[in-house]
Amino acid sequence: MSPALDSASKARILDFVRPLSVGLDGVTNFGFVERRMRISENLLEGEEGNSGALGACGADSARLFLLAAFAGLPSARRITPDSREDLLLRSLRIPLEEIRILVSSLSRIESDPQTPEERVVHDAMLLESVGAYGVTQVLASGVRERMTLAEMAGEIDAKMDAARFATEAGRRLARERIAYAKDFAAKLRAEAAEFGTPG
Repeated sequence: MSPALDSASKARILDFVRPLSVGLDGVTNFGFVERRMRISENLLEGEEGNSGALGACGADSARLFLLAAFAGLPSARRITPDSREDLLLRSLRIPLEEIRILVSSLSRIESDPQTPEERVVHDAMLLESVGAYGVTQVLASGVRERMTLAEMAGEIDAKMDAARFATEAGRRLARERIAYAKDFAAKLRAEAAEFGTPG
């Protein structure tokens, strides 16, 4: 049975998770949660000619919302009994079984997405790590960690090579973005070698 989420409940959940998502990778901001939800919607529309109908791929809209809202928070913020997250969900009359389903989904979404909602949100998260957006994250992190340009190029390549999408729509949307990022990494590596200090 799908959890009942009205617009007021969704607003309370978003108000709760937004501040927790800020600064996780040095690039996110208050639009982080909404961005992931928009990406998830785009993936749904592209999945098997779905045309936006959630039922066509078996995804439940309320579960998808909850997963997209809570996915990506720091591991210390995972939902545990009597945690702030758990208390919030129970105050919104989310059934305990639905909270258990959400906890299970959060525990495996990155490494082993199984349900339609998990596959969609997994790919939405992954799309944020490829293409120009992903390159920007690597460069920002690389500057903080005092990496060389060649090291940053290697990080970009590794990140693109490791990207494994769970939906056909995700693979289709990622294809050009990954090619762009790998091309950027190759050019960065070449220019770093051309003008860098000889080893």
